[in-house]
Amino acid sequence: MGDNNKKIEKEQKKIEEKKAKLDEKDKKLKEKIRRKNMIGEYLTYPSMAINFLKADKKIKPEKYQYDKNKAQYILYFPPQTKDSNEIKKQIIVYIYGGGWKEGTANLYRFVGRRFAKEKFHTILLGYRLTPKYKYPCQIEDVFAGFNKALEILKEKNISYSDIIVIGSSAGAHLGALLVYNKEMHKKYNVDNNLFRGYISLGGPTDLNVCTNERIMPMLDQLFEEGYNRELGNPYYHVDGTEKTKVLCIHSEIDPVCEVQNAINFSNKINSFNSGLADCIIFENKNIYHNDLVNGIFFEAMDSEHILEKVFEWIVKIN
Repeated sequence: MGDNNKKIEKEQKKIEEKKAKLDEKDKKLKEKIRRKNMIGEYLTYPSMAINFLKADKKIKPEKYQYDKNKAQYILYFPPQTKDSNEIKKQIIVYIYGGGWKEGTANLYRFVGRRFAKEKFHTILLGYRLTPKYKYPCQIEDVFAGFNKALEILKEKNISYSDIIVIGSSAGAHLGALLVYNKEMHKKYNVDNNLFRGYISLGGPTDLNVCTNERIMPMLDQLFEEGYNRELGNPYYHVDGTEKTKVLCIHSEIDPVCEVQNAINFSNKINSFNSGLADCIIFENKNIYHNDLVNGIFFEAMDSEHILEKVFEWIVKIN
């Protein structure tokens, strides 16, 4: 009997070793494909730069500081129409990306202008960046900036009962926490019933699957060593009490932020409330990360009319 058990244990060990080798081989293959896709990602940068330089700069936003740091401000873009009946009732709150370490709200004025042209009241939130400022500084700024935005809208007699939070890449991560982090809602006295919709553009909404060689160093830079990252993981905060409609848009070959983020996040939401989340995965072999999270705001780069789908979704949920 003892010899038989040893034989079984030996066979199980062989199976486990074989599985480990296959897993390692699969991991290396995925990393090889991701690196290949990074070449395509880099090739989108020149087009992005050209479109950025050519962007319409006529729409001037209003700037409001909400704290002392130079990054702690918001930009308000009024809807571009003289007919008040044409103004959309939804308020767009947009949070930019950049790996939590690059960018400013000013740099992303092209996004605010694009929504303003579609006749939305639009807010861009600025926040402090890593590595100088570690998490939770970023989400604290997002909440403080959000409250400042509500204050400004109230002063202008603009109703903000229908807020759509939109984030690109790292901004989608912070946007999800703005909508789902109940502890922060209590701390900043935010009513989460204000959030009618949340849209993630290529965002890391489940940090558990952010394991590639590109995004891991960004996360290591964002969080202090030893910090419980689940507290900063949007996926962790979803508990089914939320009523916010969700749209996750991702590229299947995104080499920066794994597509499984969008799948896992939307699946968890729908596991509590079926149909509350929509998930669009683009299989186009020419859509990577930058051209999805930023490029869609330029018509020349939006070959799949992704932004049009965003506008349609916003109208549909209301």
